[in-house]
Amino acid sequence: MRPINLLPRADKGAATARRRTIMVILLGLVYVAGLAAVTMLWNGKVDAAEQRLTDQQAVNRELQAEVAAYSAADELRVEYEENVALTASVLSVDVAWGRLLNDFGRLIPERVWLENFVGAASSEIPGVVGRITVAGTGFEFVDVSAWLRALDEARFPGVIGSWVTNATEAQAAEEEASVISFSSTAGLSDAAISNRLQERIPEVSG
Repeated sequence: MRPINLLPRADKGAATARRRTIMVILLGLVYVAGLAAVTMLWNGKVDAAEQRLTDQQAVNRELQAEVAAYSAADELRVEYEENVALTASVLSVDVAWGRLLNDFGRLIPERVWLENFVGAASSEIPGVVGRITVAGTGFEFVDVSAWLRALDEARFPGVIGSWVTNATEAQAAEEEASVISFSSTAGLSDAAISNRLQERIPEVSG
């Protein structure tokens, strides 16, 4: 049998309107819920970003404190480098006179004795850090040659260009025998430099 609607047409229209209204309300609720979910999601991301920013700012403050602490060390390093440069400048021609005189005492020929010794450091000539002038006496001219040969030996690595400026025969005091008085000069090479620069400057790890 065909169904028969006994309701008035007005009631049927009202029911359709109510259904539409309910659908609109449901859609609105779904939309609002979606907006709320998206808002909560973004608020969570914003909170996380703000927390990361706060954490990074704390790390930055710690790093700035460390940098401030190391600034004193940097000033100390600059002062150290300045002192090293000053020491190196002062000791650039620091001749080891004690070592040189000790070698003289050991290597002077037996028939030669020294009466005067003058030494001076100098950086005016490249490769020459100083000069020595010696006045001595020997029994014969061959003794003067022995003196020059002694200076030219490898046992005097810091002495270069030795030569005799004059040699004269003279009567020995209170003796009938004659002696040879001579003067000689020589240059000093880098081998005559002391090692005090290395001893005075401590090694600093980088």
